[in-house]
Amino acid sequence: MDGATPEFRLACVLTKLAMSATRGWHASGLEGVPRSGPLIVAANHISMVDPPLLGMSLSPVRWARFVGKEELFRFPPLGLLLRRLGCIKLDRRGDVRAVRSALEVLERGGCMAMFPEGTRSRTGQPGKPKPGVALLARQARAPVVPARVSHTRTLLGPEPFTIRFGAPIPPPPIEADSREADRAYAELVMARIAQL
Repeated sequence: MDGATPEFRLACVLTKLAMSATRGWHASGLEGVPRSGPLIVAANHISMVDPPLLGMSLSPVRWARFVGKEELFRFPPLGLLLRRLGCIKLDRRGDVRAVRSALEVLERGGCMAMFPEGTRSRTGQPGKPKPGVALLARQARAPVVPARVSHTRTLLGPEPFTIRFGAPIPPPPIEADSREADRAYAELVMARIAQL
């Protein structure tokens, strides 16, 4: 397994306890998640519950690093926590430094978790993706595991928080280096997420 900060490990334990004490949680498809090598896990994004659910659910097989929007880092206590958890700060207007940091994680055989939509869905359904997932997958030669979260819109409810992992999608070919190819690959990833 890839390394994780002590704070990230503790956050996974606390998330598991909190989710078990409220609505419960269920993860399926972990058997198909590669245990080693560069990997991107791409999930739909419904609420602020999604990152902790994704990180905690993956933790038995992989430790994931996350990308978080720059605005989250502006509030000092939250920014400090996110840095301690190993999050990579992303300026959504275009951030070469964040891309380099994510590529470094992948080149060391690590796992990056991301939400290709770049924001939460207002409808609860997977939305239009940004092409960053394709860029990272192509440059790092990393497969992408689609994951679908559900029942996370509200903290209280009758159904358990749920996440389903799908079969890995091979990275796009190196020669597919164009905006159109990146957009098509990102849309393929979101379509696989929607099918779960």
